[in-house]
Amino acid sequence: MRGSDATAEAPVFGLSGTYKRYALGTLTLVFTLNSLDRVLLNLLSQPIKDDLHLSDTQLGFLTGIAFGLFYATLGLPIARWADRGNRVTLVSIAIGVWGGTVMLCIFVTSFVQLLAARVAAAIGESGCMPPSYSLLGDYFPGSAERSRAMTIYWLASPLAGLISCIAGGWLNEIYGWRITFLLMGIPGLLLAVLVKFSLIEPRLQLQPARVLQPRQPRIIHVVAMLWMRPACRHLSIAIVLLYVMALGLGPWYAAFMIRCHGMGTAELGLWLGLTFGISGLVGTGLGGYAAVRWFADNERGQMRLTAVMTASLVPCFIVFLLVPQKVQALLALVPLMVVFCFFLGPTFALLQRLVEDEIRATALAVVMLFANLIGMGLGPQVVGILSDLLRPTVGNDSLRYAMLAMSCVAPWAAYHFWAAGSAPSADDRTVWRPPYS
Repeated sequence: MRGSDATAEAPVFGLSGTYKRYALGTLTLVFTLNSLDRVLLNLLSQPIKDDLHLSDTQLGFLTGIAFGLFYATLGLPIARWADRGNRVTLVSIAIGVWGGTVMLCIFVTSFVQLLAARVAAAIGESGCMPPSYSLLGDYFPGSAERSRAMTIYWLASPLAGLISCIAGGWLNEIYGWRITFLLMGIPGLLLAVLVKFSLIEPRLQLQPARVLQPRQPRIIHVVAMLWMRPACRHLSIAIVLLYVMALGLGPWYAAFMIRCHGMGTAELGLWLGLTFGISGLVGTGLGGYAAVRWFADNERGQMRLTAVMTASLVPCFIVFLLVPQKVQALLALVPLMVVFCFFLGPTFALLQRLVEDEIRATALAVVMLFANLIGMGLGPQVVGILSDLLRPTVGNDSLRYAMLAMSCVAPWAAYHFWAAGSAPSADDRTVWRPPYS
């Protein structure tokens, strides 16, 4: 860790430490905006359901597979482009498309139209993360500085929750959910211009010919590599399982608090925004701090600590879902969100280190393809179906027990995090190398 820290500010491809921090902040802002609409849809799911007369199954479809299918599948070809082309241009186009499509929600008056809007937003969102993730690997090549950069980058997720819940809940109370989506999409268009004209593509400085004539393995070989390398295999499975639970439960927190604790969207937006935002920032920061401070050169320690934290999600959910008062439930969300966000920095920094630089974006896209297809595609849908099935038996508590059932995925994910720490991660690249075309 000390050696990595010594070179943390060294120029990369002629870029100063100040510029690298600016680039990190800009890409984190892209990721933050890129996540706003998903959090916003989760927050406003109940008003949207009431306005468009949707069932929980339809709501689960909108927040799940309708978005996740396109988001996940389009991410793979975009990641291939990111591993061979100009990533700055790609990020700029993607965030611009996202902003424009989110604004289209102002015209939505039916389930089918909202479905089309979500599919369009998925197209823009799928192009932001893989190239940004790959760029950060070039800007921050050292192990310790990369862990810190990944931690800061993943702060975007709780920041999106903080902004969406507080601003979205307030805007919805005043203008309604359609205008809220319109206003949230405008910054995406402005950021697209900023990215295009202020960020630098390191490949163009280091080796311009590489952009035109890359060496890439086939996608099937990348999948095989992730499976053949033990640490990659267990780490990938753990990420997928945790996304199943996180994305499966994400759309239902607001609906649960509205149905079971009688909260309005303005009040709920403030409290969920503060809880998700601050607790998420603390959890993500703690995970990155532990990785760099205590386990800088000890991936086994990082993954085993992550496994313990992941397993503790079950008792956290039991408390949150079963306490009788809304204040108690909101307080229970604090440790729950801290634990939920703990894995982000060290996990994705390790995934970067375990694969070759030439396939960094593609490897991430493959993992996220499964995470989003299964997690975003099936997770919310399963919770919605379980809630509808349980309603005749437990009435308004059906969502409570459907969410509790989904939380039981946590121990399974914890097992694979633990196994990833026990796998031969230090020399994992030598286990199997993908053939390059």
